[in-house]
Amino acid sequence: MATADQIPSELTLEIGADLSPERFMTAARAFFGYIQELSASFAPEGEPARWVVRVREGSTLLGVDPLPATPIEVVNAVYARAESGVRRIAEGDIEDAGLPEAAVKHLRTLAEISEGTRGHVIPVRLWVHKKPVELDQRIASIIREDSRADYNDYGTIEGRLETITEGTSGSLQFQIRDAMLKQKVRCFFPENLLTEVFDKFRKRVEVSGVIHYRKNGMPISIEAASVTIRSFRPAVRQAGDGPSS
Repeated sequence: MATADQIPSELTLEIGADLSPERFMTAARAFFGYIQELSASFAPEGEPARWVVRVREGSTLLGVDPLPATPIEVVNAVYARAESGVRRIAEGDIEDAGLPEAAVKHLRTLAEISEGTRGHVIPVRLWVHKKPVELDQRIASIIREDSRADYNDYGTIEGRLETITEGTSGSLQFQIRDAMLKQKVRCFFPENLLTEVFDKFRKRVEVSGVIHYRKNGMPISIEAASVTIRSFRPAVRQAGDGPSS
């Protein structure tokens, strides 16, 4: 295990030894994805925080440092939420962890790395300001249990259409981001909507379809049936209405 003087940055991932290259790369992608999701949730619209990687030679320590142009308030917010989010989840309080849905998924990946194979536990720790927080099997179990959809219903979600991807199974999906709620929801859509989705990339849209919810009412994903541009309609005043305040 590392000591504080070995940690290369204010935000560092420590992974135990004896990992295969594939699992090490999985852990690295999850760590960087976690930081990117937190950065996007705090950075001004269209101005993502940018980070550079710090690696300590001869170790399994991956650190990130912000570029000088990144606002210090964004950097401090990412540091604080990166640490408090893990602690809240470890206490079983995912709803109040303040993490975007995608960030929780990245933490699950990191915690599952710690489960190892054949009963061989692999230490995984997140260091924030040179202080460690464990990412262990218990966290993986808490997130798995919480992420199971409790109920489905037909409805509509609105937000900014982002990140169009194709899954390993060939499924098409994009993310819809609500800047006010600071959350993202995965939207799965059929091939016949592909042109429409590309036309509406980075625009505010309404997505209708079957929504999958957590037990606490938080949407997990939606199977999109339609995607339309969100129209803003001014309020109509009726005759006899008093002056607006």
